[in-house]
Amino acid sequence: MRSLRLHEFGTPGNLQLTHVEPGPLGPDEVRVAIEAAPINPSDLMTLSGRYAVRPPLPSPLGGEGVGTVVEAGADVTAVRTGDTVLVLPSPQPGTWQDEVVVPQRFVVRADPAADPVQLATAGINAATAYLLLGFGGPRQPGDWVVQTAANSGLGAFVIALAKRAGLRTLNVVRRADAAERVLALGGDVAVVSDDTLLDRVRDALGSERPNLLLDGVSGPVVNDLAAVLAPGAHVVNVSALSGQPFVISPLHLIFKNLTVHGFWLNNWIATADRAEIERVYAEVTTLIADGVLRTEIAAEYTLDDHARAIEHAGASGRTGKVVFRK
Repeated sequence: MRSLRLHEFGTPGNLQLTHVEPGPLGPDEVRVAIEAAPINPSDLMTLSGRYAVRPPLPSPLGGEGVGTVVEAGADVTAVRTGDTVLVLPSPQPGTWQDEVVVPQRFVVRADPAADPVQLATAGINAATAYLLLGFGGPRQPGDWVVQTAANSGLGAFVIALAKRAGLRTLNVVRRADAAERVLALGGDVAVVSDDTLLDRVRDALGSERPNLLLDGVSGPVVNDLAAVLAPGAHVVNVSALSGQPFVISPLHLIFKNLTVHGFWLNNWIATADRAEIERVYAEVTTLIADGVLRTEIAAEYTLDDHARAIEHAGASGRTGKVVFRK
């Protein structure tokens, strides 16, 4: 089978498409023929060696995808041969190949009638957005949710799920064209992270104070936004796209009694009850099948065209997800 493998951490040039023998199947494992798999920022960070997942090399890459179970071990009960499944992120990536063998914990059933390219993006971003909106307990229609990196794939899912729940989103982006895109997706307010950020955020909120901030950028913008949060608000950091440390002044942290969380979906998958994992993914994949949740797709590539695919995925100003497709 074809396998896109990393031989040394560093640059995309260290990826090689090779032919390897299919791996053996253990009693608790399933073999999945991959139909589609996206290229995520976490994949590019794994490639460079800057991500928490550092598989032993040489290693296939690809943190999530969708495909069909073609073989199941003797102890597998979660899925059956022939099922359409999501392959969830795990300590060993491997969806950028024709097939992957994974423990049954890292697969969940999905609607076979849904668009596989859309399903391929559900394993990380859709589930993360769903879980992030639950931090700090239930919210009431009309409540504000503030998020940075709002024009990302995750941000688009947050906007869609918030709108479905009757929540309002205040979306922070780094470019004016990204603000326009966020508004087109249904965001209630979009502001550019520049010297006028805090004034524009205060104008948008008036006297209201949000109790949830979702951050994917890190850096000083977090501290700026903490100034407008309600006492007792929750701040959740999921990424650091700016490459800067996460910053909140003690004046906000202490006197507003803020609660700061770090969230990595891999930790949730590793510790959540199987019933909870299946419940969350059943809901988000149903919303994808119904068209409520949708990812903008920038382009689809085959594994044979991986060099162009990786270059496209890493391009500055790119909108939409780059996906490997069978």
